[in-house]
Amino acid sequence: MTNILQTEFYRLKKSRLFWALFCVSAGLPLISSLLSLLLLFGIYSLSGESGVSIDWQTFRSLHLTTSMLSEYASVQNDASLLAVICTGVCLSRNFAYGTYRNMLLAKHSRLEIYLSDLLTAMIVGASYIGVSIISSLLFGGLIFGFGTSALNVFTAIITSIMLGLISIAFAQTLLCMFLFGTRKTSVALSCTIVICLVAPSLFEGLVQMLTLFEVFGASQINIDLSWVPLYNSSLLDLYDISWPLVGKIVLYLVPLSIFFGFMGWITFRKADLK
Repeated sequence: MTNILQTEFYRLKKSRLFWALFCVSAGLPLISSLLSLLLLFGIYSLSGESGVSIDWQTFRSLHLTTSMLSEYASVQNDASLLAVICTGVCLSRNFAYGTYRNMLLAKHSRLEIYLSDLLTAMIVGASYIGVSIISSLLFGGLIFGFGTSALNVFTAIITSIMLGLISIAFAQTLLCMFLFGTRKTSVALSCTIVICLVAPSLFEGLVQMLTLFEVFGASQINIDLSWVPLYNSSLLDLYDISWPLVGKIVLYLVPLSIFFGFMGWITFRKADLK
């Protein structure tokens, strides 16, 4: 298994796609911070004409840095999707080039091969999430600050890292399940990206529809939105952390990740690799 991992890491090290998307993951928080800053300056200039003063203290009171960190709990975050693309393209080459067949001839077990690829996918995802969080802390903290105590900042960072790793595990195991089941890059990538992007939006639309029914008195529906799967991560605010909400996010993502990983192994175990 060690030899397989060394080979995979060597390929990643030489992969232009890996480094290109890695740089994009690092750069997106900077772009997001600059766009937010331009928007705030636009609001400042407009409000200045009406005699309302907005200063840097007002900017920092918006808690934009912790808002950026909160986004990593969602499977829709950019770093997660970029990691899915990189992993899908890189691992699918093993099918195209007959790498798995050669590994089997070299007396590696299917379980070794599968766990190596799954671990590679997790490491790719963790590296993308990690550099994105560091970039968010660097640029968001530098421009907007945190507006809270050092202990709260530390708690927010640790929580963001934990939920970010869990969200990337969800996306990567989902990708591996489709990739090892279909052995087609386009199908695996499209299915994973569609589920990660569309499923939370569908749940959000359902919640809004039920809320409208309640507003117009069509029915008496009391919905605890923190229990709505995938959608509940959008409710997370790391400036004022709700630990029950964090627990509910973990409650959905961790079992689903385990399920996807197990189903990926089932399909890989029965796949014709020769």
